Amino acid sequence: MNRIKTTMGPATANRRWISGCMLAATALLCAVPAHAAETSADSSLHQWELRRLNEPTERERAHERAGNVYIYDGLTDREVDQALNAHFDRIDYMMFIGTRKTVPADATDSTVQTNVATESPGCM
Repeated sequence: MNRIKTTMGPATANRRWISGCMLAATALLCAVPAHAAETSADSSLHQWELRRLNEPTERERAHERAGNVYIYDGLTDREVDQALNAHFDRIDYMMFIGTRKTVPADATDSTVQTNVATESPGCM
């Protein structure tokens, strides 16, 4: 009986220490503004998608040749047009959703809309 009591004592202390560390980590995570984290994550994802679209690695090309399709989300219509023109041989392996319409280059300031429109397939 004494042996059981002595082995349970340090385990309880370890649980308290782990719980304290988890609480501290949660407090630190909550201190970071959520918008800042989302913005940098969105920017990183956008840069990664552009890199994958325009300069795929040999492994990514092998996945495409195996029949895999990658879905690009949130690119601008100009980025999509450029990719379709430059990588015509890979069109079968690309799908674009949530494409953001950009202002035409010849638009005047009076025709510019402040809201950004997106295009998505009808199945969404």
